[in-house]
Amino acid sequence: GGVETYRKSLGYMSFNEGDSMIGKEIDFVFLGSCTNGRIEDFRGFCSIVEGRQKASNVTAWLVPGSHKVVAQIKEEGLDKIITNAGFVLREPGCSACLAMNDDKVPSGKLSVSTSNRNFEGRQGPGSRTLLASPLVAAASAVQGVVTDPRTLLV
Repeated sequence: GGVETYRKSLGYMSFNEGDSMIGKEIDFVFLGSCTNGRIEDFRGFCSIVEGRQKASNVTAWLVPGSHKVVAQIKEEGLDKIITNAGFVLREPGCSACLAMNDDKVPSGKLSVSTSNRNFEGRQGPGSRTLLASPLVAAASAVQGVVTDPRTLLV
């Protein structure tokens, strides 16, 4: 049971017991869909990325929860902050939350995701997912490693 499952999960994630998540190099950041795709999530994300640039090693998918959220993002000028920081705003939909369309995290790659599930293969076969808040996702996206957003707040 429990110990075996625990060891299997560490192996799947390529983590060791006692590892700090801070500083782990990441490959993908996923903000949004129905969970954490609200306007306040995009405001939070933008509060961190404004004036910064997306890390070159990170592929980011920013997916608003609805067309209403897209309209608010544009109305508040958040789309410009997103674009200036090197990100692309996606169309509302499920996207990488559950590996639909081509939005799949490749096997072995590490994703920081604001979705609400991270079971094996959720974001693509063999993908590894760390669930995080929009602030952690934003900080990690600009640093290229798992980052505590408090270190970037001034």
